[in-house]
Amino acid sequence: MTNGPGTNGAGTNGPGLTVLVATDPQRRLEGARLLPTPRLLTVSVMGALAYLEREGLRGATLLLTPPLPDLDLEQVRGRARTLGVRLIMVGGAPLPGVLSAPDLAAAAALCRVPVLMSAAPVPAAVTAAVTAATTTAPARTGARLTLIGASTGGPRLLATLLRDLSPVGAVVVAQHISAGFGPNLTQWLGTLTGAPVGTASDGLPLQAGHVYVAPDGHHVEVSGGALRVRPGRPGQEHLPSIDALFVSACSHRGPVTAALLTGMGSDGALGLAQLHRAGATTLVQTPQSATVPSMPQQALARVQPSGVLDPDALRAALRRLA
Repeated sequence: MTNGPGTNGAGTNGPGLTVLVATDPQRRLEGARLLPTPRLLTVSVMGALAYLEREGLRGATLLLTPPLPDLDLEQVRGRARTLGVRLIMVGGAPLPGVLSAPDLAAAAALCRVPVLMSAAPVPAAVTAAVTAATTTAPARTGARLTLIGASTGGPRLLATLLRDLSPVGAVVVAQHISAGFGPNLTQWLGTLTGAPVGTASDGLPLQAGHVYVAPDGHHVEVSGGALRVRPGRPGQEHLPSIDALFVSACSHRGPVTAALLTGMGSDGALGLAQLHRAGATTLVQTPQSATVPSMPQQALARVQPSGVLDPDALRAALRRLA
């Protein structure tokens, strides 16, 4: 076990500690250059866990890079759970129940993001994380607005998030969906939530407590307290564009919460980053809980959001923030 620059070994605080497991010396050198401090570099997964247990270090992030000859996944996950350790697989095949990052640069971005899981008490954890992340945000005194973007796997998760939701402000949903299925989605969601659910139309004023779903083949945006709907180009772009919706809300005068969910590709990542810089509360689904993790992973490579949450924690957050 070797200490990277800025690391004081056993005296290091557990929360925020990054441990890189790499048998390749070049990977360890790259880790020493890219990973945040405090950090530790080692060649053994089990040795890393034994070190954390021996020193009583909790809340660390453990980066796994192939090959891993001593990896017993079931045992590693059990010991990591006991220690409150986050596991991230860097490159290689995805592992069930483990976050994935394509390279060490992306992993470094994930290391800087607080991950909130659904372990009790979820509402208190969500409240603390969101409050801490937004205490320095610009004051927003207008109407509350919630934006949700999703692609593959989104409808089922939307049902979970909107079930029995009674939002204080307006909620706008951009869900990638095949032509012809939009009305069915809107009608279905309307049977699940306590709020009126309708299809967005151009010029429609945003009403508190209402949920609006982008129509088939169109983009939806917000401007001046109203919805803006414009036709898209089927087959040439994402419909609706999550980025377009998120970016349009950067000038909204009230509190904004944006959630980016499961999906393929990178739609929503740039818009979420812009919203975060504008002072919005930004939430990303944990990649390991997503049907398709690409959109959450792309977002986490670009922004350190207010929270990275699994479905149960997302639902708790929206019940408080929407």
